[in-house]
Amino acid sequence: MRPAIGDPAAVRRCLVACLLGACAAPAPPPTMQPPSAPVAAAPAARTTLAPNERLALGGGVTVHFSNVTVESIAASPDGSYPAGSGITLALIFEGLGAPVSREISLLSAGYESVREAWFDRYRVEVVEVEDPTRAPRLVVVAEQVTERVRPGEPIAARVQRGGEVELGSTRMKFLGHSTKHIEAGEPPPLLVAVEYQPFRAAPERLETHVGTEERPQRWRWRDYLFTIEAQAFDAWLQLSIARLELEPVQR
Repeated sequence: MRPAIGDPAAVRRCLVACLLGACAAPAPPPTMQPPSAPVAAAPAARTTLAPNERLALGGGVTVHFSNVTVESIAASPDGSYPAGSGITLALIFEGLGAPVSREISLLSAGYESVREAWFDRYRVEVVEVEDPTRAPRLVVVAEQVTERVRPGEPIAARVQRGGEVELGSTRMKFLGHSTKHIEAGEPPPLLVAVEYQPFRAAPERLETHVGTEERPQRWRWRDYLFTIEAQAFDAWLQLSIARLELEPVQR
């Protein structure tokens, strides 16, 4: 029998019965909430640099530019490359040891430009050069590497000593292993020697201490994270290669 509308006692009895029934029924199993979607990084803001102006990247590192040159390119007689033009300049990074110069080139159609430069964990891209012949100003985007791994499966690569791995416009050559001097009874820390050959840049040869087998053996270069999955000493590496996210440099 349904309670009459407006009968307070009947309504209370009905609520009590519903609550008792809910308590007697088994609680539903907990449900796993889907992980929250990653927060997209804010687009890197463009910054305009005047001559002799230094952009602070973080950790005491700064970047400025010099040697802006505007050039014309004559076509080859055999037609193998077209006529064109280009702007070249140097980005100068300071703050970690001696200053480091990276060459930038913005070339016309038919040629491959080099718009970005890396230093440690910082990436600087030259978007545009304003008024290059009289009072050049650089429009740049500056980013830094984070601890966050990009979505997607890492690259699996097996490389023999002396072999290479393609990393976008860079090739990485595995040069070999070595170990550091240790005291008796200590696990030997592993050193991995590699050489990076970025496009149109000097090779970078590095020997990295990756730790012992008791923990993940990893190293980083730019926004690449290398994890050793298996290896034979001074013979080969089985690598898992992930990419790390970038975020704008905070000014």
